[in-house]
Amino acid sequence: MRHPSKIYMETFGCQMNKLDSELLLDRMISKGYEITEDSTEAGVIVFNTCSVREHAEDRVYSYLGRLKKEKEKNPHLVIAVIGCMAQLHQNRIHKKMPHVDIVLGTSQFLELPRLVEEARGNREFFGEYGLAEVTPPKRGGYLSSKHSAFLSVIRGCDMPCTFCVVPKTRGPMVSKPLDLVIDEAKSLVDKGVVEITLLGQTVDGYGKDTHRKLLLPQLLEELNKIEGLRRIRYITSHPSFITRELVEATVYLEKVCEYLHMPAQSGSDRMLKKMKRGYNRRIYLEKIGMIREIMEEMPIASDFIVGFPGEDERDFQDSVSLIEEARFQNSFIFKYSPRPYTAASEMEDKISEEIKKKRNHRLLEVQGRVSQEWKNNFLGRQVEILVDGPSKKDPNMISGRTRGNDIVVFPKPEKDCPKAGDFVEVKLEKANSFTFYGSLVFSAEKYTF
Repeated sequence: MRHPSKIYMETFGCQMNKLDSELLLDRMISKGYEITEDSTEAGVIVFNTCSVREHAEDRVYSYLGRLKKEKEKNPHLVIAVIGCMAQLHQNRIHKKMPHVDIVLGTSQFLELPRLVEEARGNREFFGEYGLAEVTPPKRGGYLSSKHSAFLSVIRGCDMPCTFCVVPKTRGPMVSKPLDLVIDEAKSLVDKGVVEITLLGQTVDGYGKDTHRKLLLPQLLEELNKIEGLRRIRYITSHPSFITRELVEATVYLEKVCEYLHMPAQSGSDRMLKKMKRGYNRRIYLEKIGMIREIMEEMPIASDFIVGFPGEDERDFQDSVSLIEEARFQNSFIFKYSPRPYTAASEMEDKISEEIKKKRNHRLLEVQGRVSQEWKNNFLGRQVEILVDGPSKKDPNMISGRTRGNDIVVFPKPEKDCPKAGDFVEVKLEKANSFTFYGSLVFSAEKYTF
């Protein structure tokens, strides 16, 4: 049986979407709604969508298609689509899926409570998708994780990457004022959060749109002063904005985790130029060298696109060699997906799906080997872990993360079992390319602060 006051949400895409979903659920709870994990009992079903790749959009359309008969049986069910796909394809969604009640863009999603009630009253289609500046919402008590939280410091992006639809879906870059970031961080810590991850499409560009001297290193310095906060992370960084000052802040500020996510996208100068990334291979490797000079074992993750229009075998081999030379801890590797309203979608020399699939597999193999070699260097060491809770694959194992963002699992002890949010020391004993396996040494809570 469906309950009008129960809401079910499915989130696709990046961490920014996960944060938006959390903010929306918090708003819905304040209006009397209850979150459910069972979509069959929800009176409101929301899809927070992603448009970075076509596959994510196809999954949403598949879910929506399956809900058509459910809507016919339960006409009071409210179905909403929010986020980047809603921003980009509002008319298409309305025509293709007329049983959808509400379509809200990236700047209007917090209007959902009001529009749900209006939809129930009028049964008309509602859509709002402007790109007006978002007023930072005041967070309530709902957090999807009690110990770790996302905090948006930038919305939108000004970079001209030819493959990316984010400037179209989220608008120009706008930095959140420093005092608002600090206030929100303190509020999260007051709720029990010990780890905060700063989010932005180009988070290391923080403050550059305001032409002030308060950039990301200065923000990190201020956050580092917050009592009770134990870990600070930031993602995702654009190589052009990585500076020595930022890397030194990352390494030397006590609470900032030693980890950088710095997407390369390609190792080929020819592809980087077509992508309009704003740097070439030499500049990227100089950044890597500067980082390793400051901290030799800095964990660096990257992103790569295979099968970009015009990519030949030599271009692909340049990406292979970049992974091997940079020694990335990890890389997220994607097949190129043409996106509407992007310059790359109009380019000729399209690469076949078969070749893209093969290159994707080959690059994953290369990164897997490099990741394994990277992890092998840390075996036998004792490291601090922030516990996330039981492993999803095995409830008899506990899972957590190092400061360098490596996943570590270890056997669940019979007594004094660590819980989510605890800090423990673990000895690293085995590893595959994705995960460390270790043994609990002691609770770090007794030895820190």
